[in-house]
Amino acid sequence: MFVKFVIAMAVAVLAVVIGIILGDYGPWYLSWFLGTGFMVLVASAAGVLFETQDDAESAAVAPDREPGTHA
Repeated sequence: MFVKFVIAMAVAVLAVVIGIILGDYGPWYLSWFLGTGFMVLVASAAGVLFETQDDAESAAVAPDREPGTHA
């Protein structure tokens, strides 16, 4: 239990030091980091939806083929 406390305290101190070093640029870097991650998630979700729609269209056009195989 004590080791977890020491690790958590070290992470907190590191976060404070990074915040002091970044100063006014901290919020900009945080929004850039979160925004980039969000856009990657949106792009991944769009790719999954496109593949699902493509598979459904292929199954509707040729019902005798196995799902997931393209002509």
